[in-house]
Amino acid sequence: MNMKRKILVLTLAALIADTRCRLAAEDVVSIQTGSHVVGTGDKAWHYLILEGEDYNSKLGENLAAGFTRVDNSAGRTNALGNPVLGKDTTASKKGALFTQTTFGQHTDKVTYKVQFAKAGTYYLYMRFTLFENGGNPANYLNEDSFYVPPDFGKDPQTDWPLSDRGGYTEGCCDGGFLTIREKGLDPVTRNAGDDAGRAYWEGNFHWNELSSSQFLNAETQGQPRLRFRYEVKADQVGKPLDFTISYREGGVTVDLFLFSTNPDLMSQFTHGELDQTLLGGVAAPSLVAAKSGNNVRILWPGSTQGYVLESSSAVAGAPWTAVTTVPQTSGDQQVVTVDGSSGVRFYRLRKP
Repeated sequence: MNMKRKILVLTLAALIADTRCRLAAEDVVSIQTGSHVVGTGDKAWHYLILEGEDYNSKLGENLAAGFTRVDNSAGRTNALGNPVLGKDTTASKKGALFTQTTFGQHTDKVTYKVQFAKAGTYYLYMRFTLFENGGNPANYLNEDSFYVPPDFGKDPQTDWPLSDRGGYTEGCCDGGFLTIREKGLDPVTRNAGDDAGRAYWEGNFHWNELSSSQFLNAETQGQPRLRFRYEVKADQVGKPLDFTISYREGGVTVDLFLFSTNPDLMSQFTHGELDQTLLGGVAAPSLVAAKSGNNVRILWPGSTQGYVLESSSAVAGAPWTAVTTVPQTSGDQQVVTVDGSSGVRFYRLRKP
């Protein structure tokens, strides 16, 4: 293989992702437009971003419990005494959907309004973090769960359970949303309450797909581990649709929900790539390879911050591991020199 082809450069252009349209202070609608599409032709997929704090109505006025709107002027702390949300930490830069530590089914509900421009089947994802809520400081497994509606215009409390759609989603176990999936990596259950677990979750947002709880009884409470998906019909396009979430237990802080016609985002994108593709900002940095004798010099912009260089023997089906060689600065570039005679390797920059 030509040496230049031994380097896989993974970059994604930023796309416009402003999905909000404020009709009035009390009437917020997340609107999908024709620009909310990735790819072209038969490979194109459409999406709608629903920001966590932009809900239309709330059942229950106790802002210390249930789903609450958290903005930069109303920060909160967790059981560790750390801020749940810092300033400008979310996709919208305004706040996220936060749940106070309280146990109880359907403790509170919020209703969003979403408006689609494209009919189709949309799968549900979320960008979220967790905070230590004091219920079980040994891990983040328990007391982080909520109900999603079986369809638009439905209430997860009164219109659930159904046999095949809607229901209870949680962090627990191999089917829970704490089992983090990401392109090129084996799924990892991120439930540890140790220093590494706290560093991963507290204030740091991650992506995942949403599916029903594995503890559900299929006959009465829905199919376990079933992906949540919603059919947008032609007569629903262009109309505001209610989407109601019911809070069950504290612990999860949702920055946004994502509706996508692509059911495989977690296997096709890293979390950093989803941020860049859907939330805009500066495009992910490119890698450049230059042959130097039997070695290869891998370069990227010196201004790049927070990325880790990783390598793998294959694009898919093999693990990606961090390159331990410390990058050197050369002009305005960061440089890592690797052995070019050790077989084919692929390289990428990933933002943890």
